[in-house]
Amino acid sequence: MKISQVDKREWYNNLWVRLLVLFAFIFIVDLVSKKDKPDATKPVQTEVKQVTSKTEDIPKDAKVTADPLSTLPANETVFKEYISYATGNPFIKSVSIKDNNVLILYYGSYSDYKEDKPDSLVKNEDYSNHLGTENAIQKILVGESARLLRQFHDLNAVSMILPFDGKTYSIDVDRNSLNKFLGYKIESLSIKDGAWNDKFSDPYIYDKSNRQKFIDTFVKIN
Repeated sequence: MKISQVDKREWYNNLWVRLLVLFAFIFIVDLVSKKDKPDATKPVQTEVKQVTSKTEDIPKDAKVTADPLSTLPANETVFKEYISYATGNPFIKSVSIKDNNVLILYYGSYSDYKEDKPDSLVKNEDYSNHLGTENAIQKILVGESARLLRQFHDLNAVSMILPFDGKTYSIDVDRNSLNKFLGYKIESLSIKDGAWNDKFSDPYIYDKSNRQKFIDTFVKIN
């Protein structure tokens, strides 16, 4: 009887080997694609930062000193880091410091903001939430100007310009005038012992009557 000839095909030509390679390739491609996809359970981070409404404090990981700065020009980076945690900060157009006086300009609309920063993730609703009402604008002008004078003891004055709904809101407040208006030194208030909340934040930022007195004294509307 004639012995049948052994199949001399190379091992890699066998069907089972080809299928094994194919499945391995599909598995690797699927694994890589999942790795590149963003996690749908994690929210997309935006540029919006906002201080806590009641403590009026900044995040613990912020690179900001809690002590007054000796000279502002030498610490401009620290100053601008502090500004980055102000309410409505993404919509600050520019910050300039001269002779220990600060001028802060805000964008007048969301369209102006997007024209300047077309790649920003910040949405129109974010602009509306921060700057969409006269009440919100008043809180920013009152709260942020006083907060800066409290934090930076060498700061002489704060000026802010915020266009809104066809009007321009501006505030010019110097330290001496503010302290005279309040009846105490703004720089003496501490966040840790609650003095900032008790003596300024609650009565002037969140109390409408006292806030209006502050607005009438320091804010101009054109």
